Amino acid sequence: MAFFKETDPPRERLFSWPVALGSLCYSGFAPRARGTVGTAVCLLAALALLHLTDWSLSAWMPLAAVFTALSLLAGAAVIRTMPKSKDPGWFVLDEAAAYFLTLGLLRADSLLAIVAGFLTFRFYDIAKPWPVRSFEQIPGSLGILMDDLAAAVLAAWTWHAATALGLAIS
Repeated sequence: MAFFKETDPPRERLFSWPVALGSLCYSGFAPRARGTVGTAVCLLAALALLHLTDWSLSAWMPLAAVFTALSLLAGAAVIRTMPKSKDPGWFVLDEAAAYFLTLGLLRADSLLAIVAGFLTFRFYDIAKPWPVRSFEQIPGSLGILMDDLAAAVLAAWTWHAATALGLAIS
């Protein structure tokens, strides 16, 4: 497996539940742009949910809550079993929680809102402007998660501000 990196879990841990869950069914092991690939998996799920009648709009916040809880649990197990991993790049469950939070805060109900949420969240997660970067200092699995949740809030705020200023397409 040539695309694995030195910071990835050892082979004997690869099929453990924290790695399988934390990598969002191994999408976090993409050779490049791991966080974006993991979030893209959620984008596809969101697009599928969009086509279900009335369920998608009310689903975002419960999905964000479930993925947040799973991220905290899996993150704690990863840190406990692989102590050198502070915030491993392959761990993308936190991106899933944050992306669904973005959609919930946006009350995403269209293809445009789902894609805009994806692009804006990824921008803030990659750029990590203040205060997003400061959340990385929080220890443990909460620190793995909080910078992504902060990026989600900034992404939603950006679209709400753009809409209020008449700059966003509804």
